[in-house]
Amino acid sequence: MRNLFLSALVALLAVSTAFAQSGEDQLKEASKAYDNYNTSRDAVKLQEAVDAVMVAMEDPTVQADYKSYIEAGDIYSAAINQYVQDRTLANNEPIEPMVARAAATAADYYMKAYNMSDKNSGKKAALKGLETLQGNISNEGIYAIQDKNYEDSYEAFNKSVQVHDFLTENGGESAFAADETKLNDERYYAALSAVLNENYAAAEPLFLALYEGGYNDVGLYDGLYKVYSGKGDMDQAGKYLDEGRQKFPDETQLLFTEINYYLAQGKLDELTGKLEEAIAAEPENVSLYSTLGSVYDQLYQTKRAEEPEAAAGYFDQAKANYEKGLEIEPDNASLIYSLGALYYNRAATMTNDLVELGNDFSKEGQAKYEALEKEINAEFDIAYPYFQKAEKTDPNNLNTLNALKEIFARRDNYDASNEMKARIEKVQAGEKIEKSYFEEQGM
Repeated sequence: MRNLFLSALVALLAVSTAFAQSGEDQLKEASKAYDNYNTSRDAVKLQEAVDAVMVAMEDPTVQADYKSYIEAGDIYSAAINQYVQDRTLANNEPIEPMVARAAATAADYYMKAYNMSDKNSGKKAALKGLETLQGNISNEGIYAIQDKNYEDSYEAFNKSVQVHDFLTENGGESAFAADETKLNDERYYAALSAVLNENYAAAEPLFLALYEGGYNDVGLYDGLYKVYSGKGDMDQAGKYLDEGRQKFPDETQLLFTEINYYLAQGKLDELTGKLEEAIAAEPENVSLYSTLGSVYDQLYQTKRAEEPEAAAGYFDQAKANYEKGLEIEPDNASLIYSLGALYYNRAATMTNDLVELGNDFSKEGQAKYEALEKEINAEFDIAYPYFQKAEKTDPNNLNTLNALKEIFARRDNYDASNEMKARIEKVQAGEKIEKSYFEEQGM
């Protein structure tokens, strides 16, 4: 019993000692592990240094000494350097770093040390740390943007610009001192990262500074468009888009942005020419034929009542573009559905006229009713095989299933219509239809 008591007491003292370890002790552990790493190049030791210094830097006593920030900056700088090496060996594939935002954090530590130090040696050490770190701050941003971690890429590129300014203001040697273009690229990627993260408030001043400084890149105008469209200011967005298109008329990036702008504004007539221009630039881009077909379809719908002759031309243009897209991708379910929907919607619109004729009980009225009903059914019959093929290509498409449900009901095939209804409910409930209805029927 006595031995058991003593063992428990020793264990308790050991735990208490571990918990009582101060930030200064943790910093010593970090320094020891870091020195070991510099000798052995053992990444495990560097990880130990990172883990210990993270804890140490939370201690107010440690925070009161500028030397702590120098030491922490050196350790984090080594961590990002190790990450760059590991990432290079991994052929740029995403891998887990020892610590997130190592370069940006190291930069903050060095700048803090400089501001705290009352000795020239401390200030020189901090500036030297920043000078050595600069390239890897950019690398951290590049890796983050490749990994679509836009919050971290913004932090890194923005920090890169801050470090340049800090070095310049305090007599250090910035890698960008003689390369304003490279510095502006850092500003651009910071702004781009902010836009990609939908942080328009952060992106706006960066892009505007580049604009006012004459930064000559198509991405600047695309970025300004995205900032102001993201903020809901379409007038300002359109202004920068127009300016960019005039300055870079051959850049498809802005052309596609312009197409999205016209789509958002509902400017259908202007869109057709822009889409034709885009198709000329990228004739194998199926989505362009699909979009142009959809625009002509919408124009057909809007002009049908007032300008039937023009509407008929738009209908033919929509059909032709959907078919051109299918020449490139014969099994494109969206295009197949769109062709079916083109006829289906025309038939559905004609049913409104049928209702009116149904109130005319004269012999002539009944003849017109029967003729129009026959025409409507013919339109639905044309649409049917497109929906059938679309359902075989994608049996989970709700639009296709809804269209088939209605067509089967019009044909008095209620079993098939109810089957479509059941499939619709399954898809809406999050279930996946594994096999096409028509394949199950051997059709």
